Amino acid sequence: MCMLNRRVHTLFDKDRWNKLTKIAKSQNTSVGEWVRKAVDDRMDREKELEQRKRVIDAILKHRPQPFKGIIDYKELINAGRKY
Repeated sequence: MCMLNRRVHTLFDKDRWNKLTKIAKSQNTSVGEWVRKAVDDRMDREKELEQRKRVIDAILKHRPQPFKGIIDYKELINAGRKY
């Protein structure tokens, strides 16, 4: 377990606080620990989304671009007949 050395003061409305305490109690943990885990989960999800974005960008970078000129179908057919 890591050493906690930073403090954050966060205000919750009554309903949210009641939900947090209920969830934390059902998981046999403190509200602080539950909030830290939620933050970690969110950061992990953001990191995963960034990795996916980099992979998609790499795939798109190497994907051939569509031909923007005029296609001469007759030439293609004749070229295919050579083989």
